[in-house]
Amino acid sequence: MQPGQTHNKNLVVTTSVIAGVIVTLVGLLLSGNLAVEAGRTQAMNSKQYSDSDVEDTRGFWDEGKQDEAKPRGEEISPGQQQPELPDQGQEQPTQGVDYRQPRTVEADRVESPYTDPEFAIRGKIFFRMPQGVAECSGTVVHHAGGNMVWTAAHCLHGGRSGSFYDKVTFVPGYNGAGRTAQEREPFGRWPARRIQVSNQWAQNADPGGKDTSASPFDYGAFVVDSRNGKTLEQAVGPGAEVYWNAPRHLRVQSFGYPGDEPYDGTALYTCSSPTTDFHEPGWPSPDMLWMGCTMTGGSSGGGWFTEVDGKKMFVSNVSLGVTTRTARTMTGPYLGDVAKDIYDSF
Repeated sequence: MQPGQTHNKNLVVTTSVIAGVIVTLVGLLLSGNLAVEAGRTQAMNSKQYSDSDVEDTRGFWDEGKQDEAKPRGEEISPGQQQPELPDQGQEQPTQGVDYRQPRTVEADRVESPYTDPEFAIRGKIFFRMPQGVAECSGTVVHHAGGNMVWTAAHCLHGGRSGSFYDKVTFVPGYNGAGRTAQEREPFGRWPARRIQVSNQWAQNADPGGKDTSASPFDYGAFVVDSRNGKTLEQAVGPGAEVYWNAPRHLRVQSFGYPGDEPYDGTALYTCSSPTTDFHEPGWPSPDMLWMGCTMTGGSSGGGWFTEVDGKKMFVSNVSLGVTTRTARTMTGPYLGDVAKDIYDSF
């Protein structure tokens, strides 16, 4: 082998080593940046409350504070009038998209008390936002830990330029007409330990509620601590099974605690309606689900259920009230892969 050839070989080896070091350094730099970005994103859409936070929340919500809470909810009028859902054939699922407007359905009051497991898994969520104390609705959903509550994101987080609300607590089987604390809160108060919403909501939702384009991601969940050796599900009954990526056109039953007129927030109400699809120009996919119902603010976050083989399955939650020229309706987000990721993150 000639000296020149030996030199070239060594040069190739040296160059390869240097290139390898550069690639490694670049890889470490990128991975570090990605880790920082992942941490920043996680911090944006998830909040962990400390032991002192949890205890403060438990003692914050006396009857007076609960009565001060204002119903949380957004009401919109769609930009374009949609054809109404016909009287005939409404039980038949529609293939493809179906933007027909559901008909008005008057909400029915559920007879109290709500201590039976079918109703005990539904309850009120109280929280404090910058504007003051507020209230929404929520549902215990089945989870491995037995301590998960599902609701609307706008009941947990202020969206773009906003932050997580505090003093978040769940009162399962809430009965505002109860004469005693035991009747009013048959299972007590369950303060949130950790909350999560989607990145889409945390980054894009308008804190003032005027821009509702993030509404397709208007869902979130929180977990509570077990109490006296019992999980939330052990205390109130089995949580609702969630039907991820369900068919879009179903007959659903919604539940919530409406508090704006003509309701007063003391009782659980329900509506039953077929669903169609809802979107506004510029909104991201997926389209929301649309049903007829007269419930008002305060019902936000309440669960939507459909029956599958005789079992009620959770398919959405109350998001927006939609008033058109001819009907009073509401929308719920479609629970697809993004929603499932939130559920799996706990």
